[in-house]
Amino acid sequence: MSIRTRMILVLAGALALTTIFAACGGGPTTVEIVQTSQAQNKLDNAQATREAVIAAGGDPDAQVQVVVGSNSAAAQAAAERNAEATAQAEQGIISSGVGGASSDELAQGAAFEVTVPDGAAESGEITVDIQTFGAEGTKFVPDIVKISVGSTVTWSNDRRSASSSTAHPGQDDSWDSDAISKGTFDKEPATFSYTFNVEGCFTYESQFSGDVAQGAVCVVAE
Repeated sequence: MSIRTRMILVLAGALALTTIFAACGGGPTTVEIVQTSQAQNKLDNAQATREAVIAAGGDPDAQVQVVVGSNSAAAQAAAERNAEATAQAEQGIISSGVGGASSDELAQGAAFEVTVPDGAAESGEITVDIQTFGAEGTKFVPDIVKISVGSTVTWSNDRRSASSSTAHPGQDDSWDSDAISKGTFDKEPATFSYTFNVEGCFTYESQFSGDVAQGAVCVVAE
């Protein structure tokens, strides 16, 4: 093969490579293709989740979709407490001073018997922290507070995970905080406050999946 022929082949090959590189440079890179696929997958998953919530009769635009799972520790703990309260009520075992001012408070919905703390009642604004203690789970600290009528209890959650302060049903006073959780960019803990104007001891719990926290607020006259 002559030198002239070889040069022509080299130039032709170089021209072909230049054309291929130019064509590749104008198209999407491998990284761009992967990112586009991931974004589309997220959209597809979000749409599928939305359709599933609608099919189940839920609100797809609600901020919190799941509260207590049917097989969660919180649901099992609540079921056990409710079963115990029902059994005691059927036997006529009533815990005086729990659930409100009447004599059948436990049967009305208080989940457990409360021992009123000794000492003077706190007044003003009282803070209850929602904390996680490893394997012990989430707890209200303190779990039982003694306050005077007209005082306010503020539940504070410095965690990203949501919890709630929800009174057991059927008591003489009732409240429900819904989700209490610290936002991604929040510097201060998330809080919920409730002012108590009814005397009695009222039990409550967190209704979020995985939480077994429960507590009580005892309200006494000044």
